[in-house]
Amino acid sequence: MTQSSGLLTLSIKQALYYCLHRQLALLSPVLSHDRQISKQVILARGAIVWFMCIAIVLLVLMRIVDWGLPAPGSTDIPSPLAHFGLILFLIFFVFEYVVRIWTATEAHPDIQEDEAGELEADIASNHYRFGYIFSFMGAVDLLVIASLTYALVSGDYSTWPSFVMVLALFKFSRLIPGLDLVGTVIKNESQTLSALVLTLGILVIVLSTALYLIENAAQPEMFKSVANSMWWGIVTMTTTGYGDMAPVTWIGRVIGACAMLVGIAMLAMPAGILSNGFAEEIKRREQLRAWQIISNLELFSGLESGCIADIANCLKTQIIPARSAVVKKNAEADSMFFIVDGEVEVEIKPRPPRPIRLRTGEIFGEAGLLDNKRRNATIRTVRTTRFLVLELRDFHAIANEHPELMDRIKAIDEKRKT
Repeated sequence: MTQSSGLLTLSIKQALYYCLHRQLALLSPVLSHDRQISKQVILARGAIVWFMCIAIVLLVLMRIVDWGLPAPGSTDIPSPLAHFGLILFLIFFVFEYVVRIWTATEAHPDIQEDEAGELEADIASNHYRFGYIFSFMGAVDLLVIASLTYALVSGDYSTWPSFVMVLALFKFSRLIPGLDLVGTVIKNESQTLSALVLTLGILVIVLSTALYLIENAAQPEMFKSVANSMWWGIVTMTTTGYGDMAPVTWIGRVIGACAMLVGIAMLAMPAGILSNGFAEEIKRREQLRAWQIISNLELFSGLESGCIADIANCLKTQIIPARSAVVKKNAEADSMFFIVDGEVEVEIKPRPPRPIRLRTGEIFGEAGLLDNKRRNATIRTVRTTRFLVLELRDFHAIANEHPELMDRIKAIDEKRKT
């Protein structure tokens, strides 16, 4: 990878990894992607995503509504267009699968391909590649390919192997931002959710056994075993209530009422757990994003992790459109700004021959906080700009706890004054 004209020149392997994942370990989290890599790579990524979405939708529609494919039990052959489409989808998904295996190491830039002959690098490369192959999404990719291959080779579109291709719907989790959040939250809360499922299972067995002992004499054909009674337990505790099995004795009805009430409570708990999990995961991602941005700004380079963590917890993200005033002259100085992505212009009188502009990674507003004075200039955005804002109260708190950061800010302020 080289850098020219401010843009990174990616290798074919790196470009393919970006097109499939929309991320690359070498990219800075501070700048937007269009300011780091060429427009051609971004357009290629968009084209691949659109084609993959269309391919998934068409493939699933063809399978579930028998669009161009023979109906189950039929001896007909697929239409030429459907047959060609399946071959095209198979080629594309095989290409995707092979490329994902080949580019798996790009998520970890420490592994150098020119060291592949060395045992340690070879083991590391294979570790990450096998990590994808044996992952859930790796298994989905392989099963979709196997299902398509089976259908095309055997011509059998009626048995279950030819229906496995609908698992391609799981591929949307890579393409639609936010879908991966659901899986992450469930994984994070898996221990709590497993405990709830186990508790629900125990209650189903206990209540079903109790109902069997009570109702067997009155309804021997309906409640003929504990296992058979568990269908009633599951339907009742999930408040589905099919009505195909119901107690007739008064004791059985009391047990049924208890099962319904307990079931409502048990089903309400996962909703609270998952909603809290979503809030925690979103907060964690925002903090991680702030950490990445701060650690990549020159002002914070070399600071201890504890200092960066304290700053990340205090900073607030703010996006201001082009040609808007960020601060105005003579206004109260209540915050300082870190430019994450964008550009601002300092307006002073008399107007200097060349405009004073601050760009990504620079700060402003520190003078008013250090000297406890009003703003001495108006600052406007040149284009849409993203800031991290540190308020006055948090500024003084960090100044007391991390004097080394304040020394850097004072040095920038003194340099500007001179």
